[in-house]
Amino acid sequence: MIHENGKIVDIAIIGAGPGGMASAIEAKLAGVENIVVIDKAPHHNDMIHKFYKKGKRVDKDWMGIKFEFTGNVSFEECSKEEYIQQMDDKLKAAGVLDKFEYNHDIIRVTKNEDGLFEMVFGHDNVAEGIESLKAKNVILSVGRMGKPNKPKYKFPKDIRPLLNFNLSKVQNGERVMIVGGGDTAGEYAYGLVEMEGMEDCVVTLNYRKAEITRMNPLNTEMCTKYLDNGKILNKMGVDIESVEPSENGKIQVNFTDGTNAEYDRAVYALGGTTPKDLLVNSGVKTGEWDVPVYDEKTFETNVSGLYTIGDVVTDQGSIALAFNHASEAVKDIASKLK
Repeated sequence: MIHENGKIVDIAIIGAGPGGMASAIEAKLAGVENIVVIDKAPHHNDMIHKFYKKGKRVDKDWMGIKFEFTGNVSFEECSKEEYIQQMDDKLKAAGVLDKFEYNHDIIRVTKNEDGLFEMVFGHDNVAEGIESLKAKNVILSVGRMGKPNKPKYKFPKDIRPLLNFNLSKVQNGERVMIVGGGDTAGEYAYGLVEMEGMEDCVVTLNYRKAEITRMNPLNTEMCTKYLDNGKILNKMGVDIESVEPSENGKIQVNFTDGTNAEYDRAVYALGGTTPKDLLVNSGVKTGEWDVPVYDEKTFETNVSGLYTIGDVVTDQGSIALAFNHASEAVKDIASKLK
């Protein structure tokens, strides 16, 4: 465990959310017992502890998209309290509860010349006596800092691929509506205008309030400049009533003022950020919008032996998907350890 200085583990799992928990169980089932799970929170599933109200239902799917469990870990949909109890029971049954170390913040993962990864702890909560922890493989399962807020209206199945939570799927020449009034929305909007290779995109900013009030000064200045010169089209001061497929397979957006418009893509920037600093500090290549570059079958990044799973590699915040990612990553690691 962590307090054993100089310990070398086969897998260090960073993050004790759904993906991190499933990784620990999958590792045990694959015969890999020399592992550790590290989380800065005082318990597993911190986001569910924090963001789910008492009694709130925990679903395996996200935004109506159905996922099937493909690994060894699954759960029955239930209340927040029952879900946490299910996870406690599964971790206990797998015999991995003693592999979890809480209240430790990892700020960087460094791969040394000997091929081993070294965990670099944040200075604020390094437990006394911890000097080093090394691992042959690392799974980053840190997820997003809060899931994107879900609009009240439905996302019709036919156009769900065109309704995104980041810019990773935007193509040059598309008419793109950015939805939101915070810093992420602002950065997406003016960033898309300025992005090399996206010169032919037509960008619209939609927010229910008519004025920018939630962005920092720089983002406010940049958005205001482009709204004023027409490079960002202004659809502020009105909310969205519904979205539906248009006649030619694009998105028809129906606004609360009775107007409608057609877009190739809508990007919702309504909360949720990727843990960019940890990824970049660890040498993981990211795309234009902070999405890590990874092998879609094994979830290994450009850094050999460093894997990233869960919400951070998808805009679909499904617990089932995180479990499935864990299964594939551990399967790849276990095959290489033999």
